[in-house]
Amino acid sequence: MNRNAQLRKIVEEVGEDLIWRPVHDFEKTRLTDGVGHDIDGIDPAFTTLSFKGKTVCDLGCNLGHFSFHAHEHGAAKVVGYDMEPKVIEGARKLAELHSISGVEFRVCDFAEEPADETFDMGMLIDILGKINISKGFLKSILKGLESRSRSEMLLTFRPLYHVEKHFGMSNSDFIRLYPEAVIENDHFDLLGYVQQLFSRRWNLIYLSREIKPEHQYKRTVFFERRP
Repeated sequence: MNRNAQLRKIVEEVGEDLIWRPVHDFEKTRLTDGVGHDIDGIDPAFTTLSFKGKTVCDLGCNLGHFSFHAHEHGAAKVVGYDMEPKVIEGARKLAELHSISGVEFRVCDFAEEPADETFDMGMLIDILGKINISKGFLKSILKGLESRSRSEMLLTFRPLYHVEKHFGMSNSDFIRLYPEAVIENDHFDLLGYVQQLFSRRWNLIYLSREIKPEHQYKRTVFFERRP
């Protein structure tokens, strides 16, 4: 089986509904679009972001798009974590097929399981969303990131959500789920929640520019741990 056929098999085994980013074969033919949005990801204007020589964990790595990105940009070691075993198996096969060393993938419920290792930088890219938040996992996911990050944290997420429209619950029910949440004009300020949660131990270093509120977009947020 040639390499392109192996890639097609990986996509088939994982299932397109579980693949977040586009996958291309070795001739640049797109095999699947992925279910994520093109606008979601690390802000390209964040030009001072450096992975060089750092150990990095990628929480909710999926097939390793950003794990490979960190590796390509000089990370000394990258570990991608995801809850889905067949996604992790697919990421491992991709790394092997592309002859990539220095990147490994582990099955892990990082919101619940204690950290097995810590890293210079922790990444949480496009993971925080309607499903995780409405199920009450927001704080545990953020704490899972913090517990694995020694010096830096890189996140992307949508900063504002309409409580009833996006979570299917009343404001009072949402506050019962997240007592520290701030709701104004029926909108949950996720950006403010994240900043407040990390405010005692971390400095906000970078925040990508604001776009008109009616646009569905995600902002890049970067923290450094205080000395």
